[in-house]
Amino acid sequence: MAPPTAYQEGMVGPHWSKGWIIEDCEISDSKCSGISLGKYRQPNNDNKWLKWKFKDGTQTERDCICQAQREGWTKENIGSHIIRRCNIHDCGQTGIVGHLGGVFSIIEDNHIHHINNKQNLAGAEIGGIKMHAAIDVIIRRNHFHHCTRGLWLDWQAQGTRVTQNLFHDNTLPNEENANPEGMDGIGEDIFIEISHGPTLVDNNVLLSDRAMKLATQGVAVVHNLIAGSFTAVGRGVNNGSEKLPSPRYTPYHVPHRTEINGFMTVLHGDCRFYNNIFIQKPVRAGMEEIRKLTGDNEWDDGNLTAGTAPYSGYPTLEEYVARFEGYCGMGSGKSPDLYYEKLPVWLGGNVYFNGAKPAKQEQDAVVDTEHEITIGVKEENGKWKLETNVYDYLPQNACAVISTETLGMAFEPEQKYENPDGTPIVFRYDYFGNRQGIHPLPGPFASKEAAEEALS
Repeated sequence: MAPPTAYQEGMVGPHWSKGWIIEDCEISDSKCSGISLGKYRQPNNDNKWLKWKFKDGTQTERDCICQAQREGWTKENIGSHIIRRCNIHDCGQTGIVGHLGGVFSIIEDNHIHHINNKQNLAGAEIGGIKMHAAIDVIIRRNHFHHCTRGLWLDWQAQGTRVTQNLFHDNTLPNEENANPEGMDGIGEDIFIEISHGPTLVDNNVLLSDRAMKLATQGVAVVHNLIAGSFTAVGRGVNNGSEKLPSPRYTPYHVPHRTEINGFMTVLHGDCRFYNNIFIQKPVRAGMEEIRKLTGDNEWDDGNLTAGTAPYSGYPTLEEYVARFEGYCGMGSGKSPDLYYEKLPVWLGGNVYFNGAKPAKQEQDAVVDTEHEITIGVKEENGKWKLETNVYDYLPQNACAVISTETLGMAFEPEQKYENPDGTPIVFRYDYFGNRQGIHPLPGPFASKEAAEEALS
């Protein structure tokens, strides 16, 4: 196993070093992890939770991060690795795993598939990629499929960008493998857990039953094609105590650095959804039965309905700001609960098909109830192509160009959605790098012709 509080081992791994390049490799059949970007061994805090059981795993995780900070975890010393063009498959736990050691890295053009299919390992470190502290990590142009979970970003996904990736068929391999006891659930393309952002998810194709598990805040979702649901919105951030409060406080950092700026639990919200296409796929046979086993608990609501509807009722920025008018702390006559209410959500330029549902407060949502949309992928001669008619029915001239300025800053770290070097992003280029027009199309492709090209 490769928990973040332990020395994470893989078939290949730079561990506590800087600047490795791992490229053009085939890595397969590890009983645990294929590539490890994990941390060094901390003798006094190596999987301490299992040896000295009086602190829970979340507390020992905070301890090991602070210890690493004291012992040389800096941008100058650690990370900045490149993993590219690797075929990573049939590993028991993760294709790529990492904690602290993977900061400032680039993971690009990899084929990551058939991970954790045997289900001989379970728990909280499962996925094609599972990373803690993916600070300023760029994950682009990868193909994730047939993994129990595609990509899991856990804690400190600050400055992380997930762009131009193809995700599909990331779920439990067999209905009978559902685990009702833990966080494994049904699986999804992307799980972002108890982070403060800014985490940027743009120009991706997400086609699994569940697109994103969002037990987090500070996420921007821009120009994606999404045919699965959002789940765990507004939950999944406590540590499982049955009778007592157990909020998980996680760190946020100096922008583009590892130095810790503070700790906070997740308030929920602080998310942006712009220029996405949402398509409701038919619910796959057996999924309702799995949902009954694994859904609607502290960790997961089991939602299978596509769209931003789980964010209904979250305040707009104007509503949030208005709550603080006249509030100046103790004695102001207003409750200090204001500091612990849900954060705002921004929505614009999104399109919904086949019954996908927008958030109630979304003012300009285009909801198409007239056309039936087909969506899927097909492999031909080693190439994967999108099969859909959605580009016959997209609205024209309905979207504005989105940029760093549009997205603002993530609330807790007060950091903008920008490049690792601090320069702004303007979303003028699509999944393939084609330039969008003055009024870009929603979704990840600049044209119908682009959507018909091979994706991987």
